[in-house]
Amino acid sequence: MRLRIEKLVYGGSGLARTEQGIIFVPRTAPGDVIEAEIVEKKKDYSIARIATILEPSPDRQESVCVAGCCHWQHIRYNAQVDYKEGIIRESLERLGRFKWSSPIRRITGPDRNYRLRATFHVTEGRLGFMQERANAVIPIQSCASLVPELNQFIASTDPNRAREVHVVSAPEIAAAFVFEDGSIRRTGRAVIHVNGFRYKISAETFFQANRFLLMPFINEVLTQIGPTPAHVLELYSGAGFFSIPLARAANEVIAVERDRASVRQARENARLNERWNLRFFDSRVDAALQGADLRPDVVVLDPPRTGCGIKNAERIAALEARRIVYVSCNPTTFAPEAAYLISRGYDLRCITLIDQFPNTYHIEIVASFELK
Repeated sequence: MRLRIEKLVYGGSGLARTEQGIIFVPRTAPGDVIEAEIVEKKKDYSIARIATILEPSPDRQESVCVAGCCHWQHIRYNAQVDYKEGIIRESLERLGRFKWSSPIRRITGPDRNYRLRATFHVTEGRLGFMQERANAVIPIQSCASLVPELNQFIASTDPNRAREVHVVSAPEIAAAFVFEDGSIRRTGRAVIHVNGFRYKISAETFFQANRFLLMPFINEVLTQIGPTPAHVLELYSGAGFFSIPLARAANEVIAVERDRASVRQARENARLNERWNLRFFDSRVDAALQGADLRPDVVVLDPPRTGCGIKNAERIAALEARRIVYVSCNPTTFAPEAAYLISRGYDLRCITLIDQFPNTYHIEIVASFELK
């Protein structure tokens, strides 16, 4: 069937409206006119694939991605950021049921060779990525998104019967080879320098991935917490990426993280940076907030894509901190939680889009709420 793509949605696909309902088509751009083939029918929508591009969008460009990880590499980079801002606004209106008409600040960087972390799968002794929408590994020789050191790692490494390899570049390489029996062989350990901050991490430790935006990301969170807070509560604190700078800005930081390996790493990073006013607690966020006698000036949270959940948003609002800084990697879970905080007496004051993952549909937001 012939389709005209109207817009992009969170998840990466283009949307077309037809008499038969809404159809989502991956690898499209707004303005594309395509010949499409339906591959899957759902109750409320269908999924199609491109058979032929009849009229290309003016935002189209040539894509070099072979595995399909870069969902939007076929779209000019400036246009990608425009579309991401549009998705944030639409998510707030459709899922949060409120309209954000103020500006959304943008923080961007180069769209190639930015990723300092990767997880490779192994097929026939070669490193590769999982093909999008398929249970197959595509071997690769290099990836346009990875830093040069990781591309050199691909070319020079024998996976040695591992099924998966986690790698981080500091730019020194640290790797973890995971075998079928669950055993892990680790090589190297990374110390990442971000201006005056130092972070020791292992290959499996979660750490922000875009080498160009590490300090801009920290600075944006520090800007949004405001000047010299006395007590900061940080939730979902990981290995201390934000905790260490927050401890330099505040009198006291209490950080909560459920992953024990990340907490051990975070405590080591606090010692490495001589941050003695920083305490880490190994706990689930809901358990830490239930019945806790906490009176923070500022709450900072950076939950996974599933968000913090309305129950935790309720617990956070009950703390009555003067400011909440929410770092979100999913506008569709952020929107209803933002709406809940607004209903509890907070004003949404600022939204910043940080484009951590160019050429993909992933969207990072830093937003601040202030108690009325």
